[in-house]
Amino acid sequence: MRSRTLLPAQMTERGGFIEHVEKRQAPPSSSRKRSQKSNDILLRRRAGRKPVLAAGDDESYEEVPRPSQPKRLYHYLEMLYEKRGSKREEALASIIEVLACRLENDYLEEKFATFLYRGLNSLKIGSSKEKQLSLHVIGLLAIIICCEDKLSEVRRELLSVLSNALKSGTTTLKMLNCLAIVGFFGSTNSEETESAMQIIWEFIDPESVNDVNTKKHSPEVLVAAIYSWLFLLTSMEGWRLSHNSWNGAVCYFSNLLEHSDKLVRVAACEALALIYETGNIDKFWKEAKDHSNYSHMQQSLRENVLKKLKCLYLDTRSENIPRSENITKKVCEVVNYFESFQCLGTSLTINGKDLKLSSWYQMIQLQFLKNFLNDGFKTHMKENEKLQHLFEFNPRRIKNLGPELYVSTTDKITVRLFLPEERNAETLTKENKKKERVWRNSRLEKARTQLMSKHRRMSEEMNCCDYD
Repeated sequence: MRSRTLLPAQMTERGGFIEHVEKRQAPPSSSRKRSQKSNDILLRRRAGRKPVLAAGDDESYEEVPRPSQPKRLYHYLEMLYEKRGSKREEALASIIEVLACRLENDYLEEKFATFLYRGLNSLKIGSSKEKQLSLHVIGLLAIIICCEDKLSEVRRELLSVLSNALKSGTTTLKMLNCLAIVGFFGSTNSEETESAMQIIWEFIDPESVNDVNTKKHSPEVLVAAIYSWLFLLTSMEGWRLSHNSWNGAVCYFSNLLEHSDKLVRVAACEALALIYETGNIDKFWKEAKDHSNYSHMQQSLRENVLKKLKCLYLDTRSENIPRSENITKKVCEVVNYFESFQCLGTSLTINGKDLKLSSWYQMIQLQFLKNFLNDGFKTHMKENEKLQHLFEFNPRRIKNLGPELYVSTTDKITVRLFLPEERNAETLTKENKKKERVWRNSRLEKARTQLMSKHRRMSEEMNCCDYD
């Protein structure tokens, strides 16, 4: 039965009779029903739930999906605290993807400790995939961060971990690459760089430390270790290298020219070329003591290496193997270098600007960083001042657009400047090249200042003149 609401009884008089009257509450109107229904829909929508409509309602409701906002770096940083390894893997992969598109320098500087120690935590407890991703993130941290104290902390925390990992036999390519990156960007002096080089060298050549209980490395791992060691060597001035740590390097790489794997041979080729380019062969070659002077030692090494390189060049041309053209080209470049003492170099276009490299150490740096950064290399070259300084590359340099549209009718002002002829770059160390460049730039800046002063005085004199 339908319930009804009784209101207070009222007495009415009809025709002399007293009548008891009951009043019922009026049912809600249709407009009121619709208003109540709309309010219910609105409340449920605000609460994030899809409204439930009663059967027979003539109003239809369609939920419109809202576009999800892209997650930012701090979302993925929070995910590194997840207990599930799959969530941490997803977060690390997403961080790498974000840093390939934009560097986020300020946020990385602010949350540096969290990124570093969360990465180290994944390196300790994570799966194999999680460890690879965490090493990549730590390597990116070392490339992007500018603060020397923070970079030293990355180096200090990671070197011991990776050194123990390499000795335990759980070696991966990413471990070697990350060790090289952290040693390159995190070292503040030559001793720190050489300590990282020593860790890798003991892994490459265990016999150098009389360690005979190590297993033979696969060609892929050996190639990665050689290029990691070479990448660190490119940051060293030849005269700063230790006299006793690398005496066996030339003999070791010369023997690798007869290795069964072609990629190992190519890596050995480039290693010998870089050692030769340092100008300190005596620190890498035991037999250097048998030669009376340095030029005789250079010639002897050059002849020995060229014999093996020419045989290797013929072998790579005769065999059809994957990437054979690149291998042959690389070997040919090394042969030409030892014959003419000139590196052919390479060039790369970034953001419409040409990056030109003309030495072995620059080519090895470029090759190593491109392999590590992958798709993010060009982004880093556009935004990362550390890499721009490393390669002396300015992405904002404006090319000469052609002849001037306006030529002044006033007399030309000149300043005489004497600059001696540039010294031969092949005979200079990197430090001497830098000194030469700084000296020349200072002389040019001084002449430029004198010229501007003359222009200013001439303008003042012209302004003082009266014209009819």
